[in-house]
Amino acid sequence: MAQGVRPSERYYVEVGSGLPIERENLVEFHLLYSGPLHSAGYDLARKEKHAIRQVFHSQLKHLWATNPNLRRRAEIEGRHAYAMAIQGNVAAPELSADDAIAKGLNAMATEWNRNGFNFLPLVTRILALRCSLEILFLRVEEKNYVLQGGDIDGRLKILFDAMRMTGNGSELPTGAVPGPDENPFFCLLENDDLISEVRVNTDQLLILPGAAVRDKSDVYLQITVKLNVATRFSTPYAVLYD
Repeated sequence: MAQGVRPSERYYVEVGSGLPIERENLVEFHLLYSGPLHSAGYDLARKEKHAIRQVFHSQLKHLWATNPNLRRRAEIEGRHAYAMAIQGNVAAPELSADDAIAKGLNAMATEWNRNGFNFLPLVTRILALRCSLEILFLRVEEKNYVLQGGDIDGRLKILFDAMRMTGNGSELPTGAVPGPDENPFFCLLENDDLISEVRVNTDQLLILPGAAVRDKSDVYLQITVKLNVATRFSTPYAVLYD
């Protein structure tokens, strides 16, 4: 992953096969994570991945609740689902915007039901043409070189798995079920192969906010997400982003 990095560099770039992110139809936001992050192969990796997935769920839920374009997409989907349910019943009550958004989120999430979770990925093959990530990666190791003092590649594998919906039940902790605030369960990616570019900047973590001691697995991550989205949704009913 770090081919071409000179020893003096404190960052590396991985470029996938996707085209560069463009200004047109650009969506940009930030995800934050602070806590433990181990390398791939860690015995409790499934539990750790899901804990990180839950952190991102809360942030992405707020994004869907506040971003005008995402709210619009959910409302249109909700109104379409409601119209199909009432089948032209003129006596049916009119749907408020908030109710339509809630119905739309639920309708979209049921399309991604996996292992008892109604996932709602933001980056899918239909909606996101390109997705790039720029990660500020602070970790306890004092050496700044990306291949010294820690398995950065393996830790990024855990992170990317936590950013996507699960493919099968073996990826979840035993007995995992959605919490009361996890339906839908918001996640960033349908699959991590939808990431077209990754840039990682590493540096030393002094100590996590509010922590009394440092643990060697502690990290602080600031992830800048940039998307080029499709202009039209998968149904003929909506223009997603003008």
